[in-house]
Amino acid sequence: MPSPGSSNTVAYGMTMSREQIIPKTGLCWYGLQRLPPLLDAFSKEIDGVKASEDIEYIHRMRVASRRLRAALPLFRPCFPQKQYRKWMKEITNITRALGEARDTDVQISFLSKYEKKQSRKFNSRRKKSTGGVPATGPAIQYLTSRLQKKRTSLQSKVISALLELEKSNVIEEMRDTFSNHLSACRRVPKKSLVYGISPVATLRIEKRLHTMLSYEQWVPNPDAVAEHHATRIAAKKLRYTMEIYGMVYRWGLKKILARVKKVQEILGDLHDCDVWIDQVTLLLLQERALLRSTGNTKRPDAATISSLILFLQERKKERTILHRTFMRYWDTLGRLQTWDELCRILVKGRKSRYQPLTVYNEPEAGSAVSNLASEYPGVLEHSRHVTDLALMIFDSLQPLHQLGTRERFLLGSAGLLHDIGWKFGQKKHNIHSAGMIMSEENLPFDIPERSIISLVARSHRGNVTPETSGFFRLLSLEYQKQVLVLAAILRLADGFDYLHLGTVQAVSCTIEAQEIIVHVTSSLDASVEIQRARVKSDLFTRAFNRNLVIH
Repeated sequence: MPSPGSSNTVAYGMTMSREQIIPKTGLCWYGLQRLPPLLDAFSKEIDGVKASEDIEYIHRMRVASRRLRAALPLFRPCFPQKQYRKWMKEITNITRALGEARDTDVQISFLSKYEKKQSRKFNSRRKKSTGGVPATGPAIQYLTSRLQKKRTSLQSKVISALLELEKSNVIEEMRDTFSNHLSACRRVPKKSLVYGISPVATLRIEKRLHTMLSYEQWVPNPDAVAEHHATRIAAKKLRYTMEIYGMVYRWGLKKILARVKKVQEILGDLHDCDVWIDQVTLLLLQERALLRSTGNTKRPDAATISSLILFLQERKKERTILHRTFMRYWDTLGRLQTWDELCRILVKGRKSRYQPLTVYNEPEAGSAVSNLASEYPGVLEHSRHVTDLALMIFDSLQPLHQLGTRERFLLGSAGLLHDIGWKFGQKKHNIHSAGMIMSEENLPFDIPERSIISLVARSHRGNVTPETSGFFRLLSLEYQKQVLVLAAILRLADGFDYLHLGTVQAVSCTIEAQEIIVHVTSSLDASVEIQRARVKSDLFTRAFNRNLVIH
């Protein structure tokens, strides 16, 4: 599809901002069940954090702020965007202030426990106590002193961030907004839960899972420090998202949540080792390059340097052990087919109130698809023409693909909706189209049908193929094969209307043993469209295992 110039931009009419999204009833109702408890958990720790008498207050508030920060974007369409941005800004600021202070608390606590452990080992090796300290003792004392000074200075930043939060009045504003919204949408139609919440929950959880699994190749690599840290962050986000949508599923996803939590914890311990290794290594390198003056007590002496080297060696050894533990546990999750089980639950493990009672009714579903497509008139004529061409190709190739009326209807739905993502502009409009199809609660499709339509629409442009989306793994092998065939057909049909002029009026196909010949009917010069169709025939060739020839 050509990039729209000024005239095309007016014609398409698709440059509206996200602020123009109409809030979804089911999505907002669900968000108002989940957000108030998260806000309460966050705000109740404020006084304890200010007092700074127990490090657990800042720990709980940091976790609560992270959960709230993870949840709010999931329900962004439910709130005025100016208000939403203000909330996120304040919560992000306080999360960062709490994070640095909490990380320092964790390091100080670790050193305290480590010192006691080393002392027990040291004393157990000596039949008679004659004094002395473990070899790592000077390092622990030096590092603890540095961290305590740092923590004292950080407390003022925490207090400042809390005062700024209170001054912004964000907490009270959020409470009032949640309360007012909740009173306005207490009664939610069942279809909003079935078609508004379930697909979105699937979309969000699967996306987080897909991100985490994208780092799987780095699991065996002991030196992939950045990738292991990214895996930890992805596991944390997956866990929080699963917690938010847990009430949609039977047993609240508890078993898999426990496994994801363990992945996060192991990788957290691994990350702690990496932080110590980086910090002590940097400290030693800095000291190595500087000349010490007599009487300077702020810098480590020779004994402390030696002790720091031992501490560094011990942390590296511990990291090796933790990495092996991580690999073994990850392999265990693979043998238990944990991630495949999660995908099955997302499709079939929902509570009854979040599942449709019957399969979709084709006339009703067709009307809903047409209504949604009509909301974006700038691309409607093109979408209808591409759909007609795609159905012509589908019918011509029916003896080869042997798909039925159900698949034909899903292809037609994908054709009409494949460009609705132009609402956000040309860039990644196919990705936006796929997301809108998954989240539109007025479409009476359950998750398998939605996934098929979404994947087919998503694959109509660029180098995107169905397999690159995590939705693909949610489907059975039979459905995956259908997606490849339907996506190949729509992608080719979209190429035949590349200029959005309707130049190619009709197409038909002849099936040969080694090739498929496509015959194009046009009263005008269609060379541009034919060339574009050839460029976009890659998926078609793979799906049908035949060369494509266009006449």
